[in-house]
Amino acid sequence: MKKLFALLTILSLIESGFSQSFSIGHRQVNFVDPERNNRQVQTEIYYPSNVSGDNVPLAEDGTLFPVLVFGHGFVMEWGAYVNIWKAVVPEGYIIAFPRTETGISPDHLTFARDLAFVIRAIQEEGYTAGSPFFGRVDTASCVMGHSMGGGSSFLAIQYNPSITAIVNFAAAETNPSAIAAATLVNIPALIFAGSNDCITPPATNQERMFDSLGSACKALVSITGASHCQFAEQNALCSFGELTCSPAPAISRDEQHRLVDTLLIPWLEAHLKGNCNSSAQFQSILDSGAGWSYRQQYEPCITATTDVIEQQLYLKYILSFSR
Repeated sequence: MKKLFALLTILSLIESGFSQSFSIGHRQVNFVDPERNNRQVQTEIYYPSNVSGDNVPLAEDGTLFPVLVFGHGFVMEWGAYVNIWKAVVPEGYIIAFPRTETGISPDHLTFARDLAFVIRAIQEEGYTAGSPFFGRVDTASCVMGHSMGGGSSFLAIQYNPSITAIVNFAAAETNPSAIAAATLVNIPALIFAGSNDCITPPATNQERMFDSLGSACKALVSITGASHCQFAEQNALCSFGELTCSPAPAISRDEQHRLVDTLLIPWLEAHLKGNCNSSAQFQSILDSGAGWSYRQQYEPCITATTDVIEQQLYLKYILSFSR
């Protein structure tokens, strides 16, 4: 019993040591793209820190953080996605929200290029001495988005071939076509849809994008009863559009966010941090069907980060010692 108690204590310490939760720092950066006539891309960046607040330092543990860049929906702004940055930053991700193309006549291709550019710009900050992000940015990245931003995420990949993964929510068809662009995408992809989305119905938007994807590892998750706008926080313009169509949402906004986070976090851990344990966790949760239906083409995770391998070896050592 003493050996068992000691083992459980050690395992608890190991788990807590590898599941640190960060506070959320924030800063606004005005990036300039010299390849597009010095286009200015004002960007809100949220990042892991030891304390919450504006312009605070990144967390001081030396970790390299993957970069996520998120495209907003039509006539929406970054402030509608508090739920997204509150979910991912404490788990060890930098997430950026370009503030461009918020008007009533957005240019989808320009917005897509902004998303691709901001990923590159933040990664360059990681190599720039004197930058608050110097030495803290991982090479792994994910382009994300909601509605118009979700469609634009497919377009963005052609402008930054180093992007590691793609995730989007209620993605909308764009001009040029996100559905056509998806045929050129071969990186891991996670597409969220809402079964009660009456603005971008899955059958004419996300399902066609999923079918077009060239990825060997892709999943389309339809949240049962979820609506288009509830992937974000309350937004007056989005909600007004949703009032003009049916069906209405059949679950609460909080529940929709909870279901998304349940799948999103282990998926990101698997594909941006190489954690095979998280890959298995994602698959187990997905198979449970607890609030969603799904379609999937699956490529099993066969690699792991150094940290994960070290954890597994250490656990084997502890288990052999306890016998």
